[in-house]
Amino acid sequence: MYVDSLLRSQFGKPSGLFGELFMGPILNLSNTRLVSAAVELLDPQPNDTILDIGFGGGHSLVALATKAPRAKIVAVDYSCEMVDTAARLIQDKRLTARVAVQWGDVAKLQFHAGTFHKVLTVNSLYYWPDLPANLREVGRVMKRGGQLAAAFRSAASLGPLTRDWEGFRLYEPQEFADIMRGAGFEVLRVEHRDQWQVLDTVVVVGRKLSARRIANQSMPKS
Repeated sequence: MYVDSLLRSQFGKPSGLFGELFMGPILNLSNTRLVSAAVELLDPQPNDTILDIGFGGGHSLVALATKAPRAKIVAVDYSCEMVDTAARLIQDKRLTARVAVQWGDVAKLQFHAGTFHKVLTVNSLYYWPDLPANLREVGRVMKRGGQLAAAFRSAASLGPLTRDWEGFRLYEPQEFADIMRGAGFEVLRVEHRDQWQVLDTVVVVGRKLSARRIANQSMPKS
C-alpha cells in the first residue's frame, strides 16, 4: 500500500529527496521508447522553436536537441525537482545555449500566442486537469500549422498497473485523437506500437488549425 501510494504521488509530481534523487533516472529509463517514437514522428526541424511539456528527467530534451541541432527548445514541468534535475542534465550535455527549462503549468502557459512551431509531451497527459481546455491552451501558444506530438500509454496497457489512482486519467489512442480534434487540431497520425509488450507506445500527432478551419470543422454537415 505504501509503495503504491509513493509511486502514485511521485509519478504525478516528483518531489522531496526521493523525487530529486531517483525519479529523474526512473522516468528517463521508462520513457525511452515513448520519447524516441514521439521525437521521430514530430520531426523537429533545425530552426524550429519547440516546447516540451512535462519533460520529467529530461531525456526528451536531449533527444530533441540531438534531432534538431539548431532548434531552440523551451521546456516546462510542474515539478520543481524535475526542473532542477533536467537543468543539471542539459548543463552536463552542454546544451544550455539551446535548451531552457522552467516550472510551468499546462493550464496556463506563460508564453505569448503563436510562439512555437512544435510541441512535445511525453507521459504527462494522465495528470492534465482538463484535457480539452489544456489542449486549447497548448494550441494558443503554437503557430498556425504548428504540430503537437503527444506520447502516452493506452488505457488497456497502463490501466491494470494504475487501478484506483486518484486524479489519473487514461485514454485509448482514438479517444485521445477525438479530444484533440475537438480542441482545434487536425489529427495527422495515430501510431500504436509495442502492443505485444506489457507497456505499449502511443503517439498522436496533430496540426493546429486556423480559426476559420476550426469553425468549419465544428459546423454540422448537411
